[in-house]
Amino acid sequence: MEYRARLKLFELQKRCDHRYGRECCREKVSHKEKGCDQLELRASVSPCFLLSLGVLFLGVFLSGCAMSTGFYKSVDADLSANQFAKAARVVEANRSKYGNNSSVLYNLEVGLLLHYAGDYRLSTEHLSASEQEMDDLYTKSISKIAGSFVLNDNELPYQGEDFEKVYVNLFMALNYAELGRLEDAIVEARKVDLKLNEYSQQYGGKNSFKQDAFIRYIMGILYEADGDVNDAFISYRQAYAGYKEYDTLYQTSCPSFLKDDLVRTAAELGFTDDLERYENEFGIDSPDTSGSMGTLLILVYSGKGPIKEQEKLHVTIPDTSAVLHTFIVAVPKFHARQIGSRYYTVSISGGAEHTSTMTQLGENVNRIAEKDLQDRLGLIYLKAGGRALLKFLAAEKIKAEVRKKDNGNRLANLLSSSLVDAAYSASEQADLRMWRTLPHDIQVAQFQLPAGNYSLAVSGQDGSRLMMDNVSIGPGQVLIKILPDIK
Repeated sequence: MEYRARLKLFELQKRCDHRYGRECCREKVSHKEKGCDQLELRASVSPCFLLSLGVLFLGVFLSGCAMSTGFYKSVDADLSANQFAKAARVVEANRSKYGNNSSVLYNLEVGLLLHYAGDYRLSTEHLSASEQEMDDLYTKSISKIAGSFVLNDNELPYQGEDFEKVYVNLFMALNYAELGRLEDAIVEARKVDLKLNEYSQQYGGKNSFKQDAFIRYIMGILYEADGDVNDAFISYRQAYAGYKEYDTLYQTSCPSFLKDDLVRTAAELGFTDDLERYENEFGIDSPDTSGSMGTLLILVYSGKGPIKEQEKLHVTIPDTSAVLHTFIVAVPKFHARQIGSRYYTVSISGGAEHTSTMTQLGENVNRIAEKDLQDRLGLIYLKAGGRALLKFLAAEKIKAEVRKKDNGNRLANLLSSSLVDAAYSASEQADLRMWRTLPHDIQVAQFQLPAGNYSLAVSGQDGSRLMMDNVSIGPGQVLIKILPDIK
């Protein structure tokens, strides 16, 4: 960016020399004497000087630029067309756009797109690389972070939002589950609690995202798949407590199938007190726990997740000499790309079983992202305000130097301060980087089925058929089917 600013300055200087003459820009003579204009401006504040001043200021403060995201239009189009591997290739082809400061983001994007495409092994490699770098950045010295007060956060390596650091483990857990590596899947799910506890300590317990009810539910499913019903029951109980908070924070109530799981595992373990309490609380009876049943879990990644947009606050006050005094601060905010949730009809048939159900909301990614950012707005404004204050003081110093030489020329004051403020505004950029390929939410359906072979069908709200598959369920088996619908 500094090179481009210098090139622009050189072009402006040539243009000015050609129009006004070289002496006009360097000697204290009037434009009137050169026949250039009817306004008499001293050479020290000539149009060339003022334009150069603005470009120089811009060059100083824009030593780095925000990441270019134009290629995401192609990624979004491929997502809508269910071309997930193609979308991953688009991101890979634009690796240079991420630079060194956004390599975490690059691996998150490619990793999730490959997860959607069903390439769970390669997806895990990218997600693991992103997690390792996020961990390294988290523990890194804050010396470089302090420097971000001078320019903007785009100059810093992207560490990921708190919820993004958690979701990387969710998708790795599901990758390992699909690869049959249940122990590794459980390890990834356990990491979530450790991370959230650490983040909560950072914020003094004032943050909202202290636990992830959906991941605790998934942990219970994984424990059951691994034959550990006792730990599954504990995870389900924790998930139930988490959904009580979710209902208030994210308008996500406890799914009915989680209640069924609590009653079922309590009965299987012989926890009579817990069984009686949950049966009375939920109004349901204990199901068959003979061990001949299996579990079919359908996860639908629905819609496109939120993106960040910039909110820029300006305050401009002119003084009596026509100099503009402007304070500017830029902060990010989330913009939802989908309003509300989409639900799906899941049908299963085989043997004596012919049933269908609607999916239920398991995780509202959009609301969690918005709330997570809201919790940090105070810190964001504090940091952005401190950075903006330094730029404001630098801009005021430049204006003061120009004003010393203008002999009270109000037009020159107005023009020069406007140029400086334009450069100041251009330099103040919020960090809009984020994991853009996340879904809007995760929809869930669950069936407890006798061992056997079944036909599975998933339809959208408009009746369109999104999945047809034949599945086989064994006694005590847990089968997870993943359906991305990122439209």
